[in-house]
Amino acid sequence: MALDFRRVVTGQDGAGRAVIRADGPSPGAGGPAGPSVGELLWLDAPATTVDDGRDRTEGGFPLEPPPGGLSVRVVRLPPPSPGTDAAEQWLRVAGDDPTAPGMHATDTLDFVVVLEGEIVLGLDDGEHHLVQGDVVVQRGTRHRWRVTGGRPCTYGVFMVRPDPDAPGDLVGLAPGEPGRTGPRRVVATARAEGSSYVSSDGMPPCHMSSPGGTAITVSDVWQTGGPLAHVGQGGDSSGPWELNPAGGGVAFRFVDMEPGHDPGDAGWHATPTIDVDLVVSGQLELSLPDLAPVVVGPGQAVVQRGTTHKWRAVGDAPVRYAAIMLALRGAR
Repeated sequence: MALDFRRVVTGQDGAGRAVIRADGPSPGAGGPAGPSVGELLWLDAPATTVDDGRDRTEGGFPLEPPPGGLSVRVVRLPPPSPGTDAAEQWLRVAGDDPTAPGMHATDTLDFVVVLEGEIVLGLDDGEHHLVQGDVVVQRGTRHRWRVTGGRPCTYGVFMVRPDPDAPGDLVGLAPGEPGRTGPRRVVATARAEGSSYVSSDGMPPCHMSSPGGTAITVSDVWQTGGPLAHVGQGGDSSGPWELNPAGGGVAFRFVDMEPGHDPGDAGWHATPTIDVDLVVSGQLELSLPDLAPVVVGPGQAVVQRGTTHKWRAVGDAPVRYAAIMLALRGAR
């Protein structure tokens, strides 16, 4: 899969009409032979309007956004050199322990989705092999990564930093039992003494399917139930499915569309959220009122800023994309 870190950003003009503000490569670093990073969205603080957030263009590579902030990146890692011992393949992090190379933890709730290739997630309970379409819910645990399979690995990572002043889970969510549809979800959790382990490995239990069939299925991979106050917050909703994030928090979802799915006029909608939609597979068409549609493919993303829009699957292959929906501070 060719990856160019293409990013489409929507918004509204002074008259309130939907516009495409940007369509092209996102700010990034690296090159085709080494690690590459595309910066899709950066929030320095909790969002209060759909226009919040910016491109982070300053130097360096901060691993975490500021408290209450968010980062969304696409990362491509090269495979290890042939013959490299597995113990030397872990992606190193500044300040890590040489006896456990690459092992680290961040003060963030992370959602990692594999777009291409294979990667190993290392926790204190062992190694967990991930392939295209798998997703990890990383709850501030000790972990490390190494590419496997002999080819580059590309993944998207959504990092949400807790806000110490946030109200936390206003709904009362907890992880549920694995379901029967959606992506493979690996939930990394910390024990009381700090060691990390996989507490759940299976499909998420909460989803919504279109009436009369499965032309479109939306799987709730994780919800925070309110503005994020700590990295272990959230889980699965047991109530009726809703489009907006529960409790005015963060919703991380996977959307599956059958080939050629076109919702027609019923597909037009808008949400009071900042969304980042990252295509895993297939060709996804974005329509805004009175504008020519835009098609995004695997590894490409849309930053959707509260505009009226609709999605359509184009081509002969099914479409799958990951979406984070961030409610505005104070929204319920």
